[in-house]
Amino acid sequence: MDQDNEPQPLSDESCLSFEITAIENGSENNDTSLISEAICQAREELEKWQMDILKLEKENSDLICKKSDAEDERKQATNHLCKLNSERDNYKDEFLKGVKSCEEMLREKNQKCIKLKDQVVELENDLQRKEDLCDSLCTKFRIKLKLPEKNIKFIKSEQSVPVDQESDEFLNIKCIYTILPKMSVVLQNGQTLITFEDEQVASRILKIAKHQIDLQSEKIQVKAQSIPSDTMQQFEIHLNISMKKIRVSEIPNNLPEQMRDKLEISFSKSSLGGGEVESIEYPASSGTAIITFVEKRVAQRIAEQKKYPLIINGKTTCWLKVEPVMGSYLKKFQVFNGVSKRSVLLSDIKSTMEEEEMQDKLKIHFQKPSKQGGEVEDIKYVPKDKHLLVYFEEDSAEK
Repeated sequence: MDQDNEPQPLSDESCLSFEITAIENGSENNDTSLISEAICQAREELEKWQMDILKLEKENSDLICKKSDAEDERKQATNHLCKLNSERDNYKDEFLKGVKSCEEMLREKNQKCIKLKDQVVELENDLQRKEDLCDSLCTKFRIKLKLPEKNIKFIKSEQSVPVDQESDEFLNIKCIYTILPKMSVVLQNGQTLITFEDEQVASRILKIAKHQIDLQSEKIQVKAQSIPSDTMQQFEIHLNISMKKIRVSEIPNNLPEQMRDKLEISFSKSSLGGGEVESIEYPASSGTAIITFVEKRVAQRIAEQKKYPLIINGKTTCWLKVEPVMGSYLKKFQVFNGVSKRSVLLSDIKSTMEEEEMQDKLKIHFQKPSKQGGEVEDIKYVPKDKHLLVYFEEDSAEK
């Protein structure tokens, strides 16, 4: 169909003219006022539709503008979302890298912690060995050793004896320990121990059954008695410590046939304090061996370590207990009763006075010659609900 033959839409004015014409042609007999009223109504309706059309066109224009703005905002939001997704992926990669790095660092720290724990165990074992050695040395030097003084002079010289011909007295260290007793007494509450400088003063005090003491606020009576004596012993311990032999214990039983060779190899290492081994006494599966060295003093050097390493397979190391080979016996064993001639025990003291104040009052009283007293060397008062253990040692003035 051609474009010229297509029906064309009528405009508002043409429609109005047609209606007016139709009205005029079809209503020639109608009143002119009705026609005018219809025309006015048509015009008002036309204006109304024109206003609605303008309003709709404006709304359509506003909607188009809002659509354009919304499209711009959508594009911006899309771009921002893409940017956020990219940043999220970057942060995720960095987080995974950080987690991996932290896991590696944690693994390294755990391995280092395990090594440090092993070192701590080794150091604790080494510290324990050194503490045991220190305790042993302290005990050794704490024992009271009395050596008599003698005047000596040179008289003659003799040819030295070869090492292989030395007797046992040259191969052992001889020690003598004198064990001196200590008498002890337990002081109960309400008792006092007084030691005078002169034993005659103590003797005079003991002859008086009851002593009346003026404490200013009150007067009390105390009973004086001698210190009860206990049976004590005194003796000497003689030790012979070998300079060439040591006793080794805590030997493992996993290599019974090769253990003798392992012991000789380990104790021959000079870097560990050892020396050339002369012989080994090792009963099978006994866990204990006696090792004799060629040179003297090697045994003493090893025994002071308390623990000695035994290398089994080049890598495995166990620690053996080492100690000197010694023989001991008692000599000059004496049993006697100890008596303190300068000390007096006071009992039946009933007072609420403080400890230091009571000691001062008692010391003042028993220093007065009018009370048969004298100079006080030491005094100790035990107040209520307490007890005290005191020791006595040999008085040099009584020797």
